[in-house]
Amino acid sequence: MASFGKKLAGEFDAEFTRLANDWYLKWHELARGEPVEVDDFRGGLLRAPSTAFDPITEHAYWAAIRRYTDGKIAETFARIESEIGWQTGERAARTAEEGAIALRNFLERLQRHAAYTEYRLQARGYPDERYLASRRDDSVLEEVQKRKVALLKKYASMSWAQRIAEAVARAPARWLLWLGLGLCTLAGGIAVVFCYASNFS
Repeated sequence: MASFGKKLAGEFDAEFTRLANDWYLKWHELARGEPVEVDDFRGGLLRAPSTAFDPITEHAYWAAIRRYTDGKIAETFARIESEIGWQTGERAARTAEEGAIALRNFLERLQRHAAYTEYRLQARGYPDERYLASRRDDSVLEEVQKRKVALLKKYASMSWAQRIAEAVARAPARWLLWLGLGLCTLAGGIAVVFCYASNFS
């Protein structure tokens, strides 16, 4: 079975391809003087303010990317926390680290693609490696690291009772149903044992 980090990295690869084809590519319609309409990453559509990549449109472009990034960080750490569940010590730390690495790699790749697209939309040709490196957003990577450290500290300080309560609170209804059935089965098994024990006494 693939590790959590590898599974997440595979999902991020598919997500990158989707965004590159369905979101970033649409911005190139500006070069043909056509209006652009894309996902605004808050439940609606973003209509580029003009049919040129002027400062106002550029601001809308980067604001949407930041919304996507912030949402993806929050979503991914919710998944990491759910994956950790009742894990302890080294295993919990490995899950958090794998998730954070996959997320960092994805966001770095996305940031490079965003900077590349911006450069092309400015009709400046093709950016070189030095330019792409200069546009790296370290604040995003720092946020990922900060969230990972905070998550590990949270779980290190939680008692088992708190962890069980939190895991149950996050569990989907179907898992709660299976847990209930499991407890009923266990209770039934114990009752049968006591019944046999009383017959032999």
